[in-house]
This record gives sequence, C-alpha cells and structure tokens, in this order.
Amino acid sequence: MTVHTRTVSPDQSLSDVRRIFEEEDFRHLPVMVSERLVGMITLTDLMRVTYGAHIAEADFEVNDLILESTTVEESMSKNLKTIEMGADLKEAARIMRKYKVGCVPVVEEGQLRGLITTTDILSAYIETEA
Repeated sequence: MTVHTRTVSPDQSLSDVRRIFEEEDFRHLPVMVSERLVGMITLTDLMRVTYGAHIAEADFEVNDLILESTTVEESMSKNLKTIEMGADLKEAARIMRKYKVGCVPVVEEGQLRGLITTTDILSAYIETEA
C-alpha cells in the first residue's frame, strides 16, 4: 500500500493537479471534502481532458487554458470501489481488473489510509517470485 497523504479538493483546477503529478510523481490523487473521500483524479483523467492538445506549439496555450478552467470535480471518478485496511492484496487486484482502474483506496472506519496501485501489486509479485 502507498500511504497517500497528498489529496486535492473538488474545486481545485486541473492545472493544480498537473503540477502535483509533475512535481511529486503521482498518477492518482484522492479527492477529499473535509475528511471524506469523494473521488479520484488520475493522470488518465487529465489526459482525457487535454486530448490532442500537444499536436502544435499553439496548442500548449490552449492546453493550459483548459486545465486552468476545468475543476477536479468535473473530471474525477466518483463511484469508487474501496477496500478495508488489512484486506488481501488479491482483493485489490480483482477490483482493479474488474473495474479497469489503476488504484484502489484503502479505508479504515471510513477514513482514507492509502492507495493500492498497480505498482504496489507488481512489487509484491516480484518480491514473492525472488
């Protein structure tokens, strides 16, 4: 599990999200309102919003405008599948495969504790094979 302390709020811009992804090397960010998990914004979501904006030099300006004017809430996934702290890693893998997602939030008594990502699952697999 990746202990994930970095979150964003629904009213933040996708420009903020892009900066976090670039500076902190994340691909998934939980979206929180107060202490409640309300969604997930991913690098894939960001790419969907800016699809085709990298074709010409002028498009970089368009891309920036799109990201500045679009909120996290407009692009985030809202119907998240979560697992409880202490659940089997295979359960997270099953959820990822079934719902075609790259991470599963880990909760304990309703509170976000971290994320299990495809990288976490691959790392665990490699460690068991070594």
